[in-house]
Amino acid sequence: MEKIRNALVLVKASWRVLMLDKELLVFPVLSLTVLAALLIAAVGPLGMFSNPQAAIDTISGTLANQQEWVLLTVSFIAYFIAYFVMIFFNAAMIACVKIRFAGGDPTVMDGLRFSSGRLPQILAWALVASTVGFVLGQLEKKSKGLTRFLLGFLGSAWAVSSYFVVPVLVSEHIGPISAVKRSVAIVRKTWGESLVSVVGLSVLSGISMMLIFGVFVIAMVISDSSPYLAISLGLLAIVLGVLSGLIFSTLGSILKAALYVYAVEGKIPDQFDDNLIKGAFSSKK
Repeated sequence: MEKIRNALVLVKASWRVLMLDKELLVFPVLSLTVLAALLIAAVGPLGMFSNPQAAIDTISGTLANQQEWVLLTVSFIAYFIAYFVMIFFNAAMIACVKIRFAGGDPTVMDGLRFSSGRLPQILAWALVASTVGFVLGQLEKKSKGLTRFLLGFLGSAWAVSSYFVVPVLVSEHIGPISAVKRSVAIVRKTWGESLVSVVGLSVLSGISMMLIFGVFVIAMVISDSSPYLAISLGLLAIVLGVLSGLIFSTLGSILKAALYVYAVEGKIPDQFDDNLIKGAFSSKK
């Protein structure tokens, strides 16, 4: 219960930061918007055909006849682009959070300028992260039983090891490989029985999504008797789901930045309680 209480207080502290800089929510919105625009740009030309479904079937058949390496290459390029877009805007958000922690008043342009200045490092890290994620994903799809479990464990280990990479890239002038080593060193230095912030946010996010799913279920149940109300509830559930995702992803980045500042600089951001940040990662004995 103490861990849960600490997680809730950490989330409240992150919420205070978000209330000071509501524009932080712009970054995940921009990320989603850019990804959506790229998707539309990729599939949009299909609308020029008189029969879009036939065009899709033709393209699908053509791709199916290609060698596997061609399909993998196309998939990886899409994977890399998605990674790059998400990392770019996440780095911009963390840069703004660090400005706030230092007593400044960041703007969206501050974050975007910072990410643009770190473009080579972000591109390099996106390449590394997307390659590891893509390879592990492909191997896991083709594996079963114990091998699949081990690959899943390896993926989790990679996620933990690279937890602080983006804050490191934002704060330190080093490349992606050095950033991973630095992230591992920070995790080892402050490793404990649990990552309270991650677990706490995951639980709260899960509860939020369950409640939203409940609204969606109610909409389905009453769809026959009250169709207009059902449509309204369904739309409400979708809007709440998007907002929940945006808010919790932003809170996660704020927490990560706060924990990085404490782990590396030994400083506690004013918005956070000293004991709670120290308790988020139990020092390794």
